[in-house]
Amino acid sequence: MSDNKTYRIISIIALVLSAIGITLGYAAFSNTLTIVSSAEVNPSSAAFNVDFSSSSSSVETNSIAPTLNTTATGFSATSATINNATDPVISNLKATFTEPGQSATYTFYAYNAGEYIAYLNSIVFSGNKTCTAKTGTTQALVNTACNGISLSIKVGSESPTTTSIASISGHSLAKTASEEIVVVIEYAAGSGLADGDFDVTFPDIVLTYDSVD
Repeated sequence: MSDNKTYRIISIIALVLSAIGITLGYAAFSNTLTIVSSAEVNPSSAAFNVDFSSSSSSVETNSIAPTLNTTATGFSATSATINNATDPVISNLKATFTEPGQSATYTFYAYNAGEYIAYLNSIVFSGNKTCTAKTGTTQALVNTACNGISLSIKVGSESPTTTSIASISGHSLAKTASEEIVVVIEYAAGSGLADGDFDVTFPDIVLTYDSVD
């Protein structure tokens, strides 16, 4: 009886040592596998797209008829035209004044037809206003009258301006949304008069929308 008990104890010890020996044997080998991964994203610039529009609900390019503040004889303004073929352009905003106190107002829209929120970052008047006397008109009088003739723009919630705003922040335009643009050409009441015809040339107005604020 005593001999059997001793055998069992020895047998158990032998099995434990055998297991340890097996474990130590497998731990002596290793194999490292490494996976190196990356990705690249190249969004199309066409996905960012803000256009001029004659409609607030979609991109439409109908002509923009101006609103005149008076029906004075001879006072008129041409309809503006939209071209979104490349960089959007609205042109042919032109008033023919006969006296101070007249204004022409053009109302149209910037429409976000892209896939990103657009941020208006600047409004820039790219040059200076010039007034040029025609034949028989005194340039000095034209210069005085010129001071009363202005071009202003209001974009969305921004205040109307007659000068550049180099930096705008917090002005966003959501996808499939529009904001109103109002351009006013005015010959202010009480302004000087010239003794004949003259031409007024305004600078282009450039609106810059970006994908980041």
